[in-house]
Amino acid sequence: MRVKAATCREQEARQLDLAANDPLETRRIVAAAAAKAWGLEAIQAERREAGHLSPRDKLDAEITSEFADEDAANALQGGS
Repeated sequence: MRVKAATCREQEARQLDLAANDPLETRRIVAAAAAKAWGLEAIQAERREAGHLSPRDKLDAEITSEFADEDAANALQGGS
């Protein structure tokens, strides 16, 4: 499942807040890393939502199309 850009940005902001305000240093370090990861995911989500297709998206579409073609051929032959 792919996450929407808005959700990624919300999580990034939440983690940035924790990175700045958590009383424990180790949790601040983890939160900073999580914020960076959410930010990178948000960039990818924004690209997807803008219509940019990654190579993985194209491959997924090709595989889905192949399954649909096989299903149609099987339906014409009366098989399942």
